[in-house]
Amino acid sequence: MSRAALDLLFLTPSGETLPSVRFRVLPFVDLGRARGLAVDWRRAPKAIHQRLGFLLTLPRARVIVIQQKLFAPWELSLIRRRCQTLVYDVDDALWALHPAEIGQPGSAEKAAKIKARFAHACANVDLVIAGNDYLAGHARETQANIFVLPTLLDTAKYTPAPPDAHGIGPFRVGWMGTSGNLFFLPEVLRQLSPHRERLDIRIVSDHAYEGELHEMVSFERWSPSLEVDQLRGFEVGLMPLTDDEYTRGKCGFKILQYMACGAVPVASAVGFNNEILTHGQDGLLVRQPSDWAAHILALAGDRDLLERMAQAARATVVQRFSLERMAPELWRALGL
Repeated sequence: MSRAALDLLFLTPSGETLPSVRFRVLPFVDLGRARGLAVDWRRAPKAIHQRLGFLLTLPRARVIVIQQKLFAPWELSLIRRRCQTLVYDVDDALWALHPAEIGQPGSAEKAAKIKARFAHACANVDLVIAGNDYLAGHARETQANIFVLPTLLDTAKYTPAPPDAHGIGPFRVGWMGTSGNLFFLPEVLRQLSPHRERLDIRIVSDHAYEGELHEMVSFERWSPSLEVDQLRGFEVGLMPLTDDEYTRGKCGFKILQYMACGAVPVASAVGFNNEILTHGQDGLLVRQPSDWAAHILALAGDRDLLERMAQAARATVVQRFSLERMAPELWRALGL
């Protein structure tokens, strides 16, 4: 192979607003350049007829990291020719269908296809970077070289709001996420419905919530420039999940954002959520539907408890999930 043009190239499935790109790619592009490395990223076209030209004209790199994208085997072969080391970065259960897709027309065929592509991708790279141990376990079925790296947060940017007049007005409960995950909200709203007069329930997303009990919530469109202030508007942050193969692969990043910005997370006791949170110390885990209301009302009724848990939540993120503290681990794993 001729001399590589880049030290590191990331290939992504979408643009810079996709959370995995924003937090598992772009910060490392900036940090790598600050280290004196030649680092870049490219978004892979969605259209199959555009991808051949894209792949044939990729710059050569010492290391190429494929972030999430399930390329076909022939595409993976072309990428392999452009680098010395090929890496697959995964922070979702890419081999599993989203719960909302299960049972839909064509879902069985899609499930078989993505499972096969995930196995092939893991088997044909030099390293898999997994966002948690559950993902690592599945990758390990076809790949021995695994590095576990949670999704990290810039804790100098994601910070709590200055102290204000807490306790005035309804208790602020929030959910932030992409619209595909609004699917998980109805159960929470059903549990909170009898207490709606005490709560200000806020949804921040790319599309408004129009499901069951939509009249209970206020909507604010997500914006990258406003995101930190939107998070600071929550006193409690919600992360409801079903318990299935797809959700066990989640890396809990929503929880980390809440924690960094001073909101106490109340989250389903599913998958990596259990590893992030110490129940009763830096967040509250929901094991049965009635826990949603019980946990939120307990925090709403005890300002001292809320503030102690918010401080502990912030400390957990800084100690275990901060970009500054953990980024050197990635450079070592990549050999850069």
